[in-house]
Amino acid sequence: MFWGLAASAVALAFAVFFMRAPSARSLGGLEVARASVDLMAREDAAGVMIEGGEAALMDVARGITLRNQGPLVVRREPSGVRLVHGRAEFSVNHRQPGAPPAVVLVSGGAIEVMGTRFTVEERGGEGTVTLHEGAIAFRGLSGAVVPVGVGQTLAWPVAVPSEPALPESAPPESGRPAPLAAPSPKLAPTRVPSTPVRTPSAEDVLRELEVLRGRHEFEQAARYLEEAMRKQPVATRERLSFELGSLLTYQLKDARRACSHWARHEQQFQRGHYAEAVQRARGTLACEGRDRESAR
Repeated sequence: MFWGLAASAVALAFAVFFMRAPSARSLGGLEVARASVDLMAREDAAGVMIEGGEAALMDVARGITLRNQGPLVVRREPSGVRLVHGRAEFSVNHRQPGAPPAVVLVSGGAIEVMGTRFTVEERGGEGTVTLHEGAIAFRGLSGAVVPVGVGQTLAWPVAVPSEPALPESAPPESGRPAPLAAPSPKLAPTRVPSTPVRTPSAEDVLRELEVLRGRHEFEQAARYLEEAMRKQPVATRERLSFELGSLLTYQLKDARRACSHWARHEQQFQRGHYAEAVQRARGTLACEGRDRESAR
C-alpha cells in the first residue's frame, strides 16, 4: 500500500513538472539555454509565448540571445528575431568586419546589431530600445537610419510635426457676388530660422560605418567616410582616413583609388598611429610599382 502511494505521488509530481516546463529544448526555432523552474511557455501562431517565469532563448545561427523581463511574445523570422510584444534584454555576439549585422525586428522597424547588449520594449505599434554596450542602429520603416549611442534610449514611432491646416474662406452671402480679390502687396520672403545640425562625432561615424559594412554596402560606406572626414577635426580625421583606406584596400579592392588615398594619408599624417598598417596595405597593393609606372 505504502509503495503504491509513493509511486503515485512521484508520477503526479512528474506530470505537474512537465505541464509547467517546456516540453523540448527548442521553442519556435529558438534554443532554450536556461529556464526557471516556474517557466510557463508555449508556441502558437504568433510565436513563442512566455506567460510566467524566466528563460534565455537563443537564435544560435545568428548569435542572438534574449532574456525575457516579464510576459512576452517573440518569433523567429527569416530576416531576424521579432519581438512581438513585451520586454527583453538582448545580447548579440560580436560580428567580424564585413559580416552582416544581426537584426531584431520591432513594430517601428529593425534594430541592426554588430555585437552588443541592449533592452527592447515592444508595446504594439510603439516601443523603445536602450543600448547598454556596443553599437546598434535603428532602421525605421521609411528606411532612415538612426545610430543609438551607449546609454541612449530611442523610441518609435518617431513623431512627425503636422502642418497647420489652412483657414477655410467663408462662403459669399447669397444674392451678392463675391468681391474680386485685391492683389496682395509683394512681400519679402520670410526667412525660416535654420535648425542647427549637430556634426556627428567620430564614434557616430564609426558606428554607421560598421552598419554599412555589415550590409556589404562598401561603396556607400566609402562615400560616407569621404564626406564625414571633411567635417571632423584634425585630431579624429586620421582614424577615419585609415578606415577609408582599409575599405578601399580590403573590401572594394580598388588598387588605384587605395594607393592614391594611402599616398595622401602618409603625406598628411607623417609618423601617424597606423604607419605600419599603412605600409602593409601598400605592400599588398604593390603601390610602389604602380607609382613607378605612373611616373614614366
